Amino acid sequence: METVRAKKSHNRHGLVLKFQEVPSAGLDYVLSNTTGELNTVLFDVMGDFPVYNAEIKVEPNEAMVQVKGDLSAELRLTCSRCAEEFNSKFNKKFVTAFYKSEKSLKDFSWDADDLNGSFDLEFLEGETIDLGEVIHEQVALEIPFKALCEEACLGLCSQCGTNLNTATCACKPVEIKIEAKKS
Repeated sequence: METVRAKKSHNRHGLVLKFQEVPSAGLDYVLSNTTGELNTVLFDVMGDFPVYNAEIKVEPNEAMVQVKGDLSAELRLTCSRCAEEFNSKFNKKFVTAFYKSEKSLKDFSWDADDLNGSFDLEFLEGETIDLGEVIHEQVALEIPFKALCEEACLGLCSQCGTNLNTATCACKPVEIKIEAKKS
């Protein structure tokens, strides 16, 4: 398989392949924040200085193109309890199969080893596959709905705003009274 160092181009993400032009031997990509091919693409989910490494294999499979990836990255998140920023690392494997027709989906077969991570099937709109969009989606899926710096985070004092993980405050506990409704 041919290893490709991704080149920046003038399209939106710089990593757009034509479906019909993927060589039968496939393509390998090695992408990282150091080489910078995806820094602009990942800005909205990873900020100014993204940290990532991605090894991507693009393989044609009959009337389909499979994008197999091994992605490791570090997200900069804000804790939903204490509002402190923290780093969260992740590693994931994924496969995205692009197909142009329902017939190609019926003929599709895969190795069970490919399913050790995220697996997506997508109808291809147009003639191109944007690897930047594929990787962006995989990173975005790793952003938690409710980010926690640690499971036991104590959060902020509701009265004075002190971060209870790093200090104690003199506030008196607030009593919550729940009255039973009489019928």
